[in-house]
Amino acid sequence: YDLTGLKSCKQLAYAVTELNEALGPDFVTGAEKKKENRAGKLAEAGGQTIVNSFIPFRGLVREITGAAPAQRRLNAAIDAGYARRGFLRGVHHMRNCKTRF
Repeated sequence: YDLTGLKSCKQLAYAVTELNEALGPDFVTGAEKKKENRAGKLAEAGGQTIVNSFIPFRGLVREITGAAPAQRRLNAAIDAGYARRGFLRGVHHMRNCKTRF
């Protein structure tokens, strides 16, 4: 993990803010839990099942066209972003920074 160019608390906070913009908000302890919309989840699952049934060998098609490897690369990049954000938040906390993200 590299901290080049991240010497001040303000720089660390800015780096975390940039990751928040790309990844969405980070998990916040004690935040109010949103009630899950079960009807929406069931409709989504049903829709995916219907779409998958229209496209036989969907997984094979995704591999051949390159969609599946692209999705794996995207997922790896997102995971790396989450890890980087967690690391930077830890350094920010370790340095007793008061700057907010």
